Amino acid sequence: MKKLIRIQAALLAFPLVALASPRWDWGRFIGVLTDPGAAQEVAIIQNAYGDHIREMAVRRGDLAFLVNKTWIYFQNGRMLAEANLRNSHRYDSLFTEYNRTGPVDRLPRERRRPRSWDLLNAMFGRTESQVRRHCVRLTFLGHEININRVCAPALRQVERAIHAAAAVDPEVRAFIEDMAAVYSFHRKNVKGSRTLSFHAYGLALDLIPASYGGKHANWAWSRAFNRRWYRIPREERWSPPRPVLDAFKRHGFIWGGDWIRFDAVHFEYRPEIAYPRHASAAPSWLGGSVSFYGIK
Repeated sequence: MKKLIRIQAALLAFPLVALASPRWDWGRFIGVLTDPGAAQEVAIIQNAYGDHIREMAVRRGDLAFLVNKTWIYFQNGRMLAEANLRNSHRYDSLFTEYNRTGPVDRLPRERRRPRSWDLLNAMFGRTESQVRRHCVRLTFLGHEININRVCAPALRQVERAIHAAAAVDPEVRAFIEDMAAVYSFHRKNVKGSRTLSFHAYGLALDLIPASYGGKHANWAWSRAFNRRWYRIPREERWSPPRPVLDAFKRHGFIWGGDWIRFDAVHFEYRPEIAYPRHASAAPSWLGGSVSFYGIK
């Protein structure tokens, strides 16, 4: 009984327009959501990607989302198509925290499981032309980009916050003026792997400065002449100003500069892990149903 109360409280803790819709009969799903953490995860999925979810149901003993025309099953944080359910152990949870430790004395030996792309494929398609139909062109800090509609409203909030910071912070103004290019939608793999990049779904962007000031910006570049690149201290790594990082992180993006295999120009829209699971209050970008703010 106490577990049931905690799960209900976790669901009610989110001011979610989508969850208030009469089409979701939450009484049917409480027994499937085995802990309050799972309830939080479901709430975040529904709010972040709810415009693509047509129905929710209990199927094969799991909570499932009808994403466009594909049923995607929720299993311990994993979002899997039916064909991958028998191999669910091969995939990592959608909510696995990315590494924020920065410089380390030695590289971790454990090999992380890949995350499944089933949810993104169901929402946006598997080919470049299919994904492109979900992207919009907009201007970000003076540079034209092609970005996925899902993260476009959040990116506009990021831009407003950066401009507000630039009005009082010379370092932020200089950062904007020094920006040479912004790269966004591009169908490619993560460098050195067979894994698709978030750029391939229009959910990432790289902010490229005119100069890195002699500092390290990407682990692969640094590895070419420093075999202990993972020990490079923070002060020797290039970084956008703190108000820029804060603006992205407040609106559902994560920063590649926080990774052990750092990529300091890189930001990607990952609302499911940008929001701490056990925070006392939901962030601003989570406080309502997803909308496109007039973007066409």
